[in-house]
Amino acid sequence: MKFIFSLILIIFLSSADINAAETNTLKYAETNTLKYDNEKINEFIKKNIEIKFDIRKLKPFIFLAIIIFGVILSLNNESREQENNIKPKKSKEKEQSRIDEFSYDDEENENWDTNDFESEDLKIKVEEKIHENNPYYFVLAIGNFSFKDKDFKSIEKENNQVKFTVYAFDVTDKEKEVALQGLTDPYKDENYLLSSTRNMEANPGYGYFEWTPIFLFPKSLVVPPYRGERKIKFVVSTTKINAKFEQGKIVNEKDFYFLTESMLNLNFQDPGYLEEDKYEGEVNEKIVQLGLAVAYSENKINQSGVEAIKTWINQKIIWKHYFAENTEEENENKIKYSFLLKNTYELLKNKKLSLSEIVKELNYKSNTSKRYDAMNLLLNVAGSDDRLSSEEDKLLNKTARALELDMERFQQMKTSTIANIDTIDEGNEENEDTIFNFSPDMTNEEKCKKLRQEYTRWNRQTNNSNEKIRNQAKKMVGLTANLRKKYNC
Repeated sequence: MKFIFSLILIIFLSSADINAAETNTLKYAETNTLKYDNEKINEFIKKNIEIKFDIRKLKPFIFLAIIIFGVILSLNNESREQENNIKPKKSKEKEQSRIDEFSYDDEENENWDTNDFESEDLKIKVEEKIHENNPYYFVLAIGNFSFKDKDFKSIEKENNQVKFTVYAFDVTDKEKEVALQGLTDPYKDENYLLSSTRNMEANPGYGYFEWTPIFLFPKSLVVPPYRGERKIKFVVSTTKINAKFEQGKIVNEKDFYFLTESMLNLNFQDPGYLEEDKYEGEVNEKIVQLGLAVAYSENKINQSGVEAIKTWINQKIIWKHYFAENTEEENENKIKYSFLLKNTYELLKNKKLSLSEIVKELNYKSNTSKRYDAMNLLLNVAGSDDRLSSEEDKLLNKTARALELDMERFQQMKTSTIANIDTIDEGNEENEDTIFNFSPDMTNEEKCKKLRQEYTRWNRQTNNSNEKIRNQAKKMVGLTANLRKKYNC
């Protein structure tokens, strides 16, 4: 544009020079008016006007005009080309931003372009996402189902259905690929390997043209064999409906259509499943000691709490070997845990039991699932006498934080305990706050948000068919209402 303006300015100045020359000529005529009669003057004017529009006088500028016209046409064409180039660029940038939203550490896939997805075979990636307030690993897919033409003959025989199956393998040691364990339905196969399966319709042209979740696993179930930096490979296989797998691999290749895989880099801080056995005995001992600490939180032993601990020992440890008919190990455990209870009680009386050291060891030697199991025992101990004391409540809250548990989940667990007991100590303001697990650094706004959640939670239970729960819910609704007034909610 600057160039065009410059050219226009040149023309203007050039025309100004011509006009100036003409003006000078007219001035000359004016100064010599006395020398010419009217006829000569008219003839002079006529002559000058004709000269002014004489094309021959503009001849030097015709070539310049042609050049300017050509430049303008060229610039217009260039402008249109830039506009055409800008539009695809914007579209490409928009598509790239969509890709960036799903970026992950897979070097093979980080440069995918969504414009090519329609021609791409099926690909997957794994991302951590929050689902129903809990962390999950989502297996997402994009691209066409990679079936060959001959595959559709087999697929048609099974009503256009195929089976999608996913397994996870620890491939940190390249020479030793290990399938991850799965102990929880529906995230395991018949051999207790972490797995999930689903049947899907498949026709020519079917696929996913944006990232779509096809499987998900609770984060707590994706446990490698060892702690630390691990490489986990997720493999999705498409097969005939009745295809069988062994150690995560298909048994009969005739049942196989295609597979796709993706890597997940995992920094796993808990013990791996092959390390859990090594620490199991120590972890169980620490859990029992924590349980007894809750039973002694009021500086006197809660005998019903001790009975709850003994029941836990029997279920988790003693009876574990019952069906193995290992009576020798069973008797050894009975003696071991009987001594542990007595010794821990003495340590508590003499204020020599270090709860911080116990928690520190649990955090290092147990996985998250085991720590929630420990907290469940502590809540059972606290509620074993149908009463939740302020001392018990404070210790529970403190321990939950030290064990690095999700506090919302812990509060839900505590709510279940409170719903089934008769008495809650709520005699002073401090006790009221501990019931809802208010931390010292919480603002009034955060407390109000939590109280609204608790009010809603308890209000639902005021119509419970269980009279005990119904009565407790009414008490808790009243307590939340009072605290909401206190904090101007």
